[in-house]
Amino acid sequence: MLRPADIARTLTLRDLQWMSVFQPHRRDPDLRPVALGFLALILVGAGALLLPAAHAAGHRLTVIDALFVSTSAVCVTGLTPINIAETLSGFGQAVVLTLIQFGGLGIVTASLMLVMLGRRRLSLAHEGAVAATIGRLQRARPAELFRFSCLAVVLAETAGAAGLFWRLRAVNPGADQVQLLWQAVFHAVSAFCNAGFSIFPEGLVRWRGDAMLLSIIDVLVILGGIGLLSLVNLRYFRFWRHDPRERGQLTLQTRLAATVSALLLVGGTLATLLFEWHATLAGEPLGRRISWAFFHATSLRTAGFNVVDVTLMHPATLVLGLGLMFVGGSPGSMAGGIKTVTFAVLFATARAALQRKENVEIFGRRINARTSAIALMIGLVAATIVGAGVIALMFTEFRAPASAAPDHWLGVIFEAVSAFGTVGLSAGVTPLLTMAGKLVVIALMFIGRVAPMLLAVYLARPVKRWHTRYAEEQVALG
Repeated sequence: MLRPADIARTLTLRDLQWMSVFQPHRRDPDLRPVALGFLALILVGAGALLLPAAHAAGHRLTVIDALFVSTSAVCVTGLTPINIAETLSGFGQAVVLTLIQFGGLGIVTASLMLVMLGRRRLSLAHEGAVAATIGRLQRARPAELFRFSCLAVVLAETAGAAGLFWRLRAVNPGADQVQLLWQAVFHAVSAFCNAGFSIFPEGLVRWRGDAMLLSIIDVLVILGGIGLLSLVNLRYFRFWRHDPRERGQLTLQTRLAATVSALLLVGGTLATLLFEWHATLAGEPLGRRISWAFFHATSLRTAGFNVVDVTLMHPATLVLGLGLMFVGGSPGSMAGGIKTVTFAVLFATARAALQRKENVEIFGRRINARTSAIALMIGLVAATIVGAGVIALMFTEFRAPASAAPDHWLGVIFEAVSAFGTVGLSAGVTPLLTMAGKLVVIALMFIGRVAPMLLAVYLARPVKRWHTRYAEEQVALG
């Protein structure tokens, strides 16, 4: 029989073992390799783009432009100060495609691969890191997620390339088949990775009259921006079965990602139709107007393709685009922005405060206070970074007095949000940027790609336990 002292000693050891899980200096995941890995890939890509073999005949790439294009490709943004179809050779375009692929796979698969190669069991902190990156799903192991993510990428890009190649052959029966295949593969990878790069001098404006081709691009962009865990969840969801036990269940994250994405797509399409009806969509048939409006709303979710001249769009459309680009795609996806689930949690938190509810609830589920605080922190930091980027660009690009400044201040703001959200749509400002302005946009693209994920992982770590509680005092708000 255990004596009271033995029982006390046993409880103390268990308490110590439990508390040891929450020791930050022992269990916290190291976040530096992620940022350093992206930085190393950018530098290697810039070096490859500086090679003479990467340049088209009669063209030469400067160091700052090579760094800009490499950063844009790795961060799957699509902004570029040059026309890669005219400036880069086939080898240079292949380098860009490789950077897009590695950047698109990026953080999710890299973090899971590091855990697998280390052959370690996930600690609570590492589980929190993975959950903050791609979300939570019951019985989803890192090895399984990694295999499925690679398989999903291969299948989606292969199917997209096959669909584009089939359509290109149909509309260009006498064209070179190898060239058509290269165009199909490049744009399939660029679309699924939400990169927005095109090897056509005029971009996808070349395909603006083919609704089928644009629809294939739309599907690839949406699949790339929906999120890894949502795809895994949908894989096991059998909606056609009547028995709920056999049908499976959609997780809250999947429902939030799908719902918010659908609302933003539909709302963006309707708003674009309204604002552009007598502008860039004027004189077009109804079907083409709807196709272009939906394509624009889809691209604003961090894809960066365009079929109309963004510089000719109504200012109301550009302002609407700022919000869509800031939200971006879903967690664990190729897309950037603060993410759809973060936006949903922020909206639900504001709604709960307005309704004077103690708990934040979404779809019959309660969101804990810590998740709301993390969402608020991500939104606040993102807005601060974008604001600092806009101020920096205003300083570097508007050297003249306010009365003589060029009339493209909205374009500068649009460019900054596009860079941070890794969207790639440009209001015509990027080719006109000074060297200092290009460095600002490079920093925004890099920070916009890694900062939201790293911040989510950092804030998702186990909290420190403090035994001191200060006295509560009320403050006035508003």
